[in-house]
Amino acid sequence: METIPRVQHDTDLLRTITKPIDDIDKLIRYLAPKCNKMLMNGRRNIGIVKENQHQCLVLFRGTMSLYRNNDGLIINSETSPFIFGMNSQLRYSRHIYLRTQETSSIGLISINEAHKIIAEQQLWENVSRLLEYSSAKVYAHCFKVSKLSCYEIIVHQLIELNNEPEAIKNKITAANYILSRTFLSRSGVMRTLAKLKQLGAIQLHRGILVTMNQLPPSLKLSE
Repeated sequence: METIPRVQHDTDLLRTITKPIDDIDKLIRYLAPKCNKMLMNGRRNIGIVKENQHQCLVLFRGTMSLYRNNDGLIINSETSPFIFGMNSQLRYSRHIYLRTQETSSIGLISINEAHKIIAEQQLWENVSRLLEYSSAKVYAHCFKVSKLSCYEIIVHQLIELNNEPEAIKNKITAANYILSRTFLSRSGVMRTLAKLKQLGAIQLHRGILVTMNQLPPSLKLSE
């Protein structure tokens, strides 16, 4: 039997990560006039190097995910408003890429132009809070996929899925959502979801998460 005494504490800890909406909105207000704006359909990859210049990507509306090239693992997802590329993460474009999860309104601006505007408008404090949030999200992801048991990982991913916008939540099965963000086996994920459904902890319709009730602190899949 797999026990998870840490799961409630760890879930509460990860929920303390607060997105600095006011800081992001302020940055976008100054960067937007210089952005090359476009509307992207869902599930489209986006390049962040234009004419050999690293770009910042402003997400005005929609949802985007950051993927690893070598295995397609999602390492972060963000819903608007957000700004990708303020740190060095996206500069390693050979190893990661961005993809829209739904129809999204975006804007691209070179990192040099963005830094110039930030300096002129004295926005570095706002940038620091954005970077602090981004770092916390990466830490949370690493923590969830490397330090927890299989069941704990599934619990955290179900919580994240339940908090996704309806446009995302209603278009992906719970199993595929979990598998795209972890290294867990499909058979293990499916067995766990089936057991949680049997216990009434979750309700699925054609694999889509409909409702999530109190998840058990431990789960016994077989005798």
